[in-house]
Amino acid sequence: MTNDEPIPTPVMIDAPPLAGGWLLVLDPAAPAKVGEAPWFGRRLLGLSVVLRLALTAQAAGARAIVVRAGSEREAMKSALVDERLKLPVCDDGDPLLGNALSRAPSLRLSANLVVFRTALTALAARLQAESARRDRSGDGPFEIAFESGVSETSAAWQDARAALGTYGFSPIAVYDRPSFDAAERALLRSLRKPQDGWTSTHLNRPLSLAITRKLVATSLRPNQVSVAILGVGLVGAWLASRGTYASLVAGAALFHAQSVLDGCDGEMSRLTFRGSHTGEWLDTIGDDLTNYGFFGGAAYGLYTQTGHVLYLGLGGLTVFCGLVGSGLEYRYLVKIGSGDLLKYPLGIGKAPGPDANSGSKSGIARGLDAIAPLFKRDTFVLLTFLGAVAGATGPLLAVFAVGALGVLIAVLKAEARMARERAAQGETARHGAEPSRRGAS
Repeated sequence: MTNDEPIPTPVMIDAPPLAGGWLLVLDPAAPAKVGEAPWFGRRLLGLSVVLRLALTAQAAGARAIVVRAGSEREAMKSALVDERLKLPVCDDGDPLLGNALSRAPSLRLSANLVVFRTALTALAARLQAESARRDRSGDGPFEIAFESGVSETSAAWQDARAALGTYGFSPIAVYDRPSFDAAERALLRSLRKPQDGWTSTHLNRPLSLAITRKLVATSLRPNQVSVAILGVGLVGAWLASRGTYASLVAGAALFHAQSVLDGCDGEMSRLTFRGSHTGEWLDTIGDDLTNYGFFGGAAYGLYTQTGHVLYLGLGGLTVFCGLVGSGLEYRYLVKIGSGDLLKYPLGIGKAPGPDANSGSKSGIARGLDAIAPLFKRDTFVLLTFLGAVAGATGPLLAVFAVGALGVLIAVLKAEARMARERAAQGETARHGAEPSRRGAS
């Protein structure tokens, strides 16, 4: 959808959607200078400031949005017209709000405020807990408000600050260019992940964030970018299949470029609230196809240039192990309704298993954990590029064939562990049912 496409207006609020939820109440923002557009309507990394606040509240469990009276009310309501926003939007004077406001807790924020999602979620939890307490005691509705420079010291906002995590940020009121730029920097930094490997932290993520900053200013969707990123990887695989030094270096360079760009679609989806199940699968399958394509292509190219069948064997082993391992992982992801490979309980490298922090791990397992960062995708792709530049693509094929075999073994062990857990659960369920059957007889 482009910015020029018509979007239906938000539905009016009514009582049923508010059951068990909370309200986001938007106060008019501080007035802009004469002749300036309101800051809450400025596009911040692809979304207006107020729409970003509303979508963040929606993700945190809000059930409706109330726009308070003020000279900018209509401008605020206009900025909230977007197909991503599913919440009802209304004025505070709407007669339908009479009963709703009497029982719904509310979070009152200025329309020009940028709030990190986990902070808003923590505030919502406090709202719900306090509202339940007041319902039991017969007190009136509960409200949490934010006033910059004052509320930061309140217990509610201190709890919210404790939930920020490594890359979260405190609320930022956008009212001029410096505060706008500060909010942009904070939002971009919040896209970093604690589980990023060495290469992502120091190389890939800074580059992808700079690219994402430009992409969200366009009409491109994250899934479109995912397909384009896959195209970059497949071109790199085709170049590698030519087998010459120049083509291997060029192919490895595109392989690494795909690894850098691979962060952009996810960053875009989180910034613009366009995450989807399809997007998860596009990202997962795109990475795997690029991996198999490059190593298979490089193996074939080296074989055609040298005639050494060993290269075909190494490439075949790498691709075979990858396909079998991915098939098992995909089966698990389909069962849990996800396309995010990080949710597969591998135990090393991709995602922690149930005993990831257990002191009972064997020495081999602890050793694998220690070198796991080397096998994170960002790092092994960079090593592949450096190896191609050094003319060592052939030896690297051997290294990654062994690595692919190791990952497949880890997947098979994870499958065996989960099978044992399912069997144990089934046995427990059967034992629990036996007394009931005996009692019924």
